[in-house]
Amino acid sequence: MLYAYIFLGAGILILSILFRLAAVFRLTIPLLYALVMPTLLSDWYYAHYTLANAIWYVLLAITVLSWVYSLVRKISASMERRRHEKAKEEILIQRVREAGRNGGGIIHVDDLSD
Repeated sequence: MLYAYIFLGAGILILSILFRLAAVFRLTIPLLYALVMPTLLSDWYYAHYTLANAIWYVLLAITVLSWVYSLVRKISASMERRRHEKAKEEILIQRVREAGRNGGGIIHVDDLSD
């Protein structure tokens, strides 16, 4: 009886870790599909094996597309931030040159902060 509790506890722990990792990698729906279809809906799953696998692959493809979309957005935001920093740098260089031509003085940078 003790071994049954140990195995049950270990199984729940493994499922918990598995679902945590799935949530991090946005694989919760494909994981649920992979667990539910062959166990709870096994008659339908094995009767329509090709369709069930096609659905599985579509779910995985959608997940990969979401990863690609997030990566593109992150790269785009990084490039936009770099362009913004470069523009502020150019403005500062221009102000320093103008101050040098006008014999020194104060260079205002208050409007360059975010």
